[in-house]
Amino acid sequence: MTLRRIEAGRSPAIAATPAAPGHAGRDGRDGRAAPGQNAAPGQIRRYRRFRAWDYARGASLFVTIVTEPRRPLFGEVLEGGVLALSPLGKIVEGALLAMPRLNPGIQLFEHVVMPDHVHLSLAIAPGLEEPLKALGKAIGRFKNYTTKQAKLLGLAGHSPAIAATPAAPARFGLPGRAGSDGQAMLGQVGLPGRDGRAAPGLPGRDGRAAPGLLWQQGCHDWLCPTRQKIEATNRYIAYNPLKWWLMHGIPGHLRIREPLASPRLDPGDYWKGVGNLGLLDPERPMVSLRVSMKVRDPAAIAAVVKRMEAAADKGYSIISGFISQGERAVLEMLATRKSARFVRMRPSCIPNARFKPESLFVQPLAEGRCLEIARGNDETEFSRGVCLDLNAEIVRIATLGEGLALHWREDGPHVLARHSPALAATPAAPGHAGRDGRDGRAAPGQKEARP
Repeated sequence: MTLRRIEAGRSPAIAATPAAPGHAGRDGRDGRAAPGQNAAPGQIRRYRRFRAWDYARGASLFVTIVTEPRRPLFGEVLEGGVLALSPLGKIVEGALLAMPRLNPGIQLFEHVVMPDHVHLSLAIAPGLEEPLKALGKAIGRFKNYTTKQAKLLGLAGHSPAIAATPAAPARFGLPGRAGSDGQAMLGQVGLPGRDGRAAPGLPGRDGRAAPGLLWQQGCHDWLCPTRQKIEATNRYIAYNPLKWWLMHGIPGHLRIREPLASPRLDPGDYWKGVGNLGLLDPERPMVSLRVSMKVRDPAAIAAVVKRMEAAADKGYSIISGFISQGERAVLEMLATRKSARFVRMRPSCIPNARFKPESLFVQPLAEGRCLEIARGNDETEFSRGVCLDLNAEIVRIATLGEGLALHWREDGPHVLARHSPALAATPAAPGHAGRDGRDGRAAPGQKEARP
């Protein structure tokens, strides 16, 4: 069944603008709107992303609304990810908190006001006659009110207060950019004119700025169909200020280091990494973790997590791909446990563009508790073969120094390999290849020692 997304032309807040690639608002297989669906007001837009969802049953959404053109008007992010909202930022936050009261059927769960955008985790109540139209009205009402308040403060459109203001990196937390005449560009408050100075507002098709704009047209919205997706969205919102501070306040903290060199890493491969490189020290005890995809029982996963908690508390660093359900459960524990140190090896390369950490990694990266590594410069399509190769390399890394390798299957944990001066006589679990001494062979007749 094809769902009615919203009527084009009826709600400029959402309907008038195609969404970002991969999100609502694109229909054709090449990512462009299908013919005849984006032409005249009053026509029904159809959206591939939402065809399988009946919004009359209710929906949870992750919504992002961005200033035009990325003007940091709402405050700054201080050290440690502490938000300091500007007067307009406080108005915007108040308008968000008022959204459920002013829009029956719209419930706000989490939100954050960032310097140049806002994130919302909200829900459309079941039973609304036109749920997407209600969402469009709620976003439109929020935008209209905050834009009027911005104009009163002289912060929207052709305002002399903007046009005459020098760049203020300390005030808004972002550096201004120099125009062609060497003057700073208002800390991204406007786009550059032909003389290099900032032009207030959004440039029209004729190159002139359009007046009165605070927000970009439309919004980016993602459907959150599962509890896991909702929890991930709320976690993303909670960590967004800290991620901003890491990326803008201390960008070197997220710098991709290449090529990496460590006794634990195969010198025949080209390695990249982000985070605490000291976690690869051969003297640091390490456990490689692989949890079978077949391990899904909550009690079994809880047992994996408990054992890794004990290992982390004893000083072991945990290395894994953190792909399976059990491994992801361990990752969530490690990310929030102050004593935990861990390394994630990606199955594909780390892109050369600015590194944007996954939400679970933001706090540990800031605290120097984790490292992300990958081999090569090419994107690799994930497959079983890639996963097996990844797990084999993780075992090798863990056991080249002081450490051991665990494979948690449906029948429990198995030690695949071990190398530790203190535990040099301990074999691998029965039926598995193990390495103990530097010759890679396990000594006979010894039982497994738990980390």
